[in-house]
Amino acid sequence: MNKLIAAIIIFAAAVSPAWAQSFRPRYGQNSSNKRSSTTKTQNRSLELRVLVDQTSPIGTNHKWLQALAEVGADRVVSETSRKTKPSFEEYGSGAIKTLAVVGIVKNGKLHLPGGKFSIGQTTAIRNHLQKLRDDGAEVTIAEKVAFGLTAPQLISVHDGLGKKIGSSTVGQKANSLANSILKSSGYPISMDRATKAALANDESIMQAELEGLSLGTALAITLRKMGLVFEPNRPQGKGIQLIVRAANEKTENWPVGWPISEQIKQAAPKYFVRVPIRAENTPILQVLGGIENRMDFPFIYDDARIAASDINLEATLVTYIKAKKSSYSMVVDKVLRQCKPKLKSDLRIDEVGKRFLWITTIR
Repeated sequence: MNKLIAAIIIFAAAVSPAWAQSFRPRYGQNSSNKRSSTTKTQNRSLELRVLVDQTSPIGTNHKWLQALAEVGADRVVSETSRKTKPSFEEYGSGAIKTLAVVGIVKNGKLHLPGGKFSIGQTTAIRNHLQKLRDDGAEVTIAEKVAFGLTAPQLISVHDGLGKKIGSSTVGQKANSLANSILKSSGYPISMDRATKAALANDESIMQAELEGLSLGTALAITLRKMGLVFEPNRPQGKGIQLIVRAANEKTENWPVGWPISEQIKQAAPKYFVRVPIRAENTPILQVLGGIENRMDFPFIYDDARIAASDINLEATLVTYIKAKKSSYSMVVDKVLRQCKPKLKSDLRIDEVGKRFLWITTIR
């Protein structure tokens, strides 16, 4: 579990724009498909205890009590104390709980769990207390690693998207497949009117065989074909949902697979077998297809990005002539670079640990 949390934190640092795919996954562990316990909002009353430093000017307690009278706490008390750190405690049973929050007034600031505020920031204090009430203090102050989610929440989504596609996807309409996967995910779905229209009106046909891949990776591939992406999101006080939207290079989205953790030669030994290969003015798809048939993982093409770069793979001819034996990986790399603009490949892994070769543009 420690390695998993570390991978999720690395993921947060690597999250990148819509077309980028530098992410870290959870895999190699059993998926429980359980939702995080934080997805259920408790009915919490909130008691705010404000502790003022003994060195504060006379009247500080009274000023803060006045300022905090309308911040939404069910009870506010103030007293002088030597305590130097804010804290919280949640107690009660069942659906009704009480959140006891201790704030420290120090150097003119109110230090609360998860934030500090000046006496004039009553709106910000109210919003912060409401978040503590809605989500609980542990979730509110926990480090958010990606998509505004905590590590356990992100792991939960990863598990939830770890079911497998159970039937062939070749020849299916992309929008029908996407809708089917979204329904199978079990998460509430959110999309704006423009996205709904784009999804409903798209006529794209799936060429990739995604059977056996996870829901998360298959959904990312399918939506990408239509210029769409998705991301998990947890509105304040509510459960996790999936947001589908247009691809945007400035925002993060769920990736098409994850980087493998081991050395690539260990992950795909067949890919590095050296054999004599010769191709002269041969269709690139024939060369790549012949290699794929010798692998134990599929080749999946980034149709949207390749088409946007005006690359017609069906009409592209390549040549590979070398006296010595070559590894399959070397041949793939060399022929992809003969495309204009150049293509690249990346061995990736989905949410259930299935490997695949992702073929896309270099930029």
